[in-house]
Amino acid sequence: MITNRDLDVIGLRDLDGFAAPARTASPDEVTYELLREVPPSRDGWSLLCRRNGRVSWSMPLAPRGAAPRVRPAVAQAVAVRVLTEQGVFVSGWNHVAGTDDVTDEHFVARRPHAAPILPV
Repeated sequence: MITNRDLDVIGLRDLDGFAAPARTASPDEVTYELLREVPPSRDGWSLLCRRNGRVSWSMPLAPRGAAPRVRPAVAQAVAVRVLTEQGVFVSGWNHVAGTDDVTDEHFVARRPHAAPILPV
């Protein structure tokens, strides 16, 4: 994970080759998903970023406070905090119907259409 301190050393112009410019991505191309596997894994909740339907990155949220058995509201708050740190504004979460098991938790972030998308 690149921190703000790393950005000071690296410089934003050095990242141009690694990340797409913010203005080329549209909100429809990037989605953020919060999910918990059944049975709960030791990693707890996970946050995924999908670009054009493909997983771009994923992050376990247990180290950030979303342990395997926390309520969805807690995991959502942790995910919002993580996304905010990366410059992504989330206005809420839509529940995605689970597969066969009702305890399968899967949410997709709601973002305003005018919200900027910063390279991650």
